[in-house]
Amino acid sequence: MNEKYDIFLSYSHEDGNIANELYSKLTKAGLRCFMAEKDIAPAEQWENKIRDAIHLAKQILLLITPRSQNSHWVLVESGAAWALKKDLIPVLMFVKPHELIDPVRRYQAHMIETPSEIESLVSSLSDRGSVVQSKICGQWIDPADNDTVFFKQVGDRVVGLYDFDGRKNKVGVYVGTFKDRVLEYRWKWLGGKFEGHGHMMLSNDDERLAGDWWYSKNQERVEHVGYRRVSDDMPSWLVEADFEEYDGFLNE
Repeated sequence: MNEKYDIFLSYSHEDGNIANELYSKLTKAGLRCFMAEKDIAPAEQWENKIRDAIHLAKQILLLITPRSQNSHWVLVESGAAWALKKDLIPVLMFVKPHELIDPVRRYQAHMIETPSEIESLVSSLSDRGSVVQSKICGQWIDPADNDTVFFKQVGDRVVGLYDFDGRKNKVGVYVGTFKDRVLEYRWKWLGGKFEGHGHMMLSNDDERLAGDWWYSKNQERVEHVGYRRVSDDMPSWLVEADFEEYDGFLNE
């Protein structure tokens, strides 16, 4: 199973302020974190979302305070993580390690009662390296008009082919770089009539790309674009050579 998150943050809603601080520091350190408050939309089935996120996380960080020590959902999430043989990381605030329940007590706990202890935790986790590299390769669709872009990514270099209205035609090409969740790209209509540049940002859940594009000539913003991920795979009619043909476009 491909791991989508470095950290699943398990916490009680009563500790929301502490959890938010941890989330902010961990993400700034380059780690991909799941936090229910930020990653579950109001209309989503949150139980399924949490279950899936635990499956897709490498490590489960348990924020344990006197308020959350007996929290039903923290206990459920820690039990699910243990059953799935995930790495458990208990982080404690005003709770002693010997007060933890089994099997959580068997894992190395980290105290976070001072700013320096929080920084030490973040440094320790980030030193392990982010196991997840966000990618945009695959099929993306614009729900407004059914247009599709197929992105091929190698490292931080991206080539994308644009298909108008699902007609299986390579109508346009994007070429650019993807760094820090931002795609900076040039684009052109393969008929030679239009060209420009733009940028799009990948959402925290890796499911949406949104941004703006401009004509190259006058920098005037022309359109806001928004895509959602359809699949990580390419359709059978699109082959590797289709991307290689346009790989040099960025340096023209």
